[in-house]
Amino acid sequence: MIRSRLRTLILTLVYPNRASYYDDWRDAFVNHPQFDCVVRNIIGLKPADLAREIEDFDAIIMLHACNSDTLEYFAPLAATLGLRNRAKLATFVGNEFNSPYMPAVRRTALFAQARCDIVATQLLQEAGDYLYAASGARIVSMAHALNTDAFRPGPAQRPIDIGVKGYRYPPYLGDNDRNRLLHFFADKADVWALRCDISEDKRLDRDAWAKFLQSCHGTITTETGSWYVSPDDQLINRIHAYLDSKRTGPTIRNTSRARSLARLLPSSMKAAIWQILKHGPVKFEVLDDYNTSFEELEPLFFTHTPRAPVYGKAISSRHFDAIGTQTCQIALRGRFNDILTPGEHYLAIAEDFANVDEIVSQFKDPRERSRVTEAALDHVLAQHTYRHRADTMLALLGQ
Repeated sequence: MIRSRLRTLILTLVYPNRASYYDDWRDAFVNHPQFDCVVRNIIGLKPADLAREIEDFDAIIMLHACNSDTLEYFAPLAATLGLRNRAKLATFVGNEFNSPYMPAVRRTALFAQARCDIVATQLLQEAGDYLYAASGARIVSMAHALNTDAFRPGPAQRPIDIGVKGYRYPPYLGDNDRNRLLHFFADKADVWALRCDISEDKRLDRDAWAKFLQSCHGTITTETGSWYVSPDDQLINRIHAYLDSKRTGPTIRNTSRARSLARLLPSSMKAAIWQILKHGPVKFEVLDDYNTSFEELEPLFFTHTPRAPVYGKAISSRHFDAIGTQTCQIALRGRFNDILTPGEHYLAIAEDFANVDEIVSQFKDPRERSRVTEAALDHVLAQHTYRHRADTMLALLGQ
């Protein structure tokens, strides 16, 4: 018996300089034989246009991009989504930490208004239940995965020992682990005789990122997320009020029309504007906040604040990307959604870096690197590709 394909509307937010995993998830559903997909960019999608076609679908999937950086484009569509008659609605959640520019309360309220049937969190189940209970949806833990078409094993001989390209984590996360780990390795590279290419505030597109990983024997990483996740915004609102109190001179707000227009600019133009704002008389709120040191905020807001009652860290798409290219990961020990095992799938550094020399010695042994990267790839290919995730979502939407 041939099973009919699920007529599915994929909602995403397409703009330059986006995280590559947005495309990985889209491609997973579009290429799946049991999904019959139509993809819509919610930038410019009018509620009336959505209303005219919404009943043509059996399912609607909102990808992470719809709510990761801004709610500006999702919010006008929430009421229309909530009025649908038959399609099940699943939404993924992006950037699952409390941010001054992405109110957690507002996002969850929009999930409720849209009558989401499923909220798919990148975090562990306990954290998803804690954060999104008010949405009224079924909460499902669904981590990122490996795109086997885009991230493939690279050559055995590679010009770079340790490579990292990515953004510096903002101080208001309450977590400086990633930043201090990268700085530590950058400072010690010569001592360990490692060829390193470590740079922050830089994002590559999917193809360039895959090629970069294939040129590196290893990469440095941590789990994504924060120890201070919360379903409300009380702590982050206090931090933002403090940051606002320090501002002097004209400032471009993250909610301004100029910021909305800037999102649509090519990456090269955004990079040029970023450099101008770094040194010019007009400040940009986001950049201003990033430039605040973690050491300034830590004693004021984090030292005496209890951590969240749930584990707020998660495995990220970048961990799977490295596994796909057989790039050995040196990471702070963590849970990684209970998917990766320390010592087996990555080389685990203690929180205080006490074992770092031992780990670097292991990493410099080609046999050890091969043992770790081969075990990680075999494990992920068996259970954690985007095809596996699409199969899971298909089953959930059919329930």
